[in-house]
Amino acid sequence: MPHGFIIHGVKDALAAALGILESEQKEVVWLVPPSVHSLATTLGFLEAMRAYVKRGGVSRGIVAVSRENVDEIRMSVESGEDIRHSDAVHEVFMYVGDKQKSVSAINIGVVEYTLDTPVAAFWSEDPTYAEYLLAAFETAWERAIPAQERIEELQKEKKQR
Repeated sequence: MPHGFIIHGVKDALAAALGILESEQKEVVWLVPPSVHSLATTLGFLEAMRAYVKRGGVSRGIVAVSRENVDEIRMSVESGEDIRHSDAVHEVFMYVGDKQKSVSAINIGVVEYTLDTPVAAFWSEDPTYAEYLLAAFETAWERAIPAQERIEELQKEKKQR
């Protein structure tokens, strides 16, 4: 595969991310908007992630957890993923595997992603670029809260209605 290239659609970006997941041995980190997480779930990421974690892989991810996606996030957490909630990362998405392979995009103004949404994403096998993405991820990770805390908040809100 080339050192890096541009991807022009969500469907292709998710295919690249799934390829990272299926080829990695130690750790995958990801940061995605809720609609991208939902699309990934429909494309088989949950099953692939379960298999990855079962093989001993570590998955850490950040996504905004809301009433709309709480069930799918709960399933991801139950499958062994370490997920955190943040409202501050809705225009960025990235997947980084074993500090080497990555797919990343910043798309300003996209409210809801679909498989047909055009994006400018970058695929790379450059460890230096992966380290750059990981630094951004770690900063967001430190500021995010555990998904389980957010899930419990949503459950309390639901009971108060």
